[in-house]
Amino acid sequence: MYLHIYFNCEKAVEDEKNLNTLIFTLQGELDSDKRNPEHEKQYAKYFNVKATPVRGVKANTKEDAIVVAKKNYGYFLFLSNDIKDPIEALEIYRNKDLVEKAFGNLKKRLNFSCPAVSSDQMLDGKLFAEFIALIYLSYIKKMM
Repeated sequence: MYLHIYFNCEKAVEDEKNLNTLIFTLQGELDSDKRNPEHEKQYAKYFNVKATPVRGVKANTKEDAIVVAKKNYGYFLFLSNDIKDPIEALEIYRNKDLVEKAFGNLKKRLNFSCPAVSSDQMLDGKLFAEFIALIYLSYIKKMM
């Protein structure tokens, strides 16, 4: 088995921005005493919450939890049985998206989401013609 580890600095920045937004939102919910029941796990994970009758609710961030969350930002990994080369593994992963988009084209642009046919032979013929059209469409898109 091969483990390929990659780092994407743009993803790291995006993840940190998302965490900062989440912390800001959770802090606002706690300060206004309008807690969302769906966020209870996140309150416990990122905040020390103390409620007193005189001062009300006071929430302090758990800096160590935030540091642990930020530690892995931007990293992603692939596990493979037979692909040794990390560049090849990344190319295969990125081409997966192209295949998904090609099938989306098959369903939307080539009107194959509902194959209106009356027999199995007509379905086979229509499917064959659709795949030939998809091959040409993919080739044109690649050349562009």
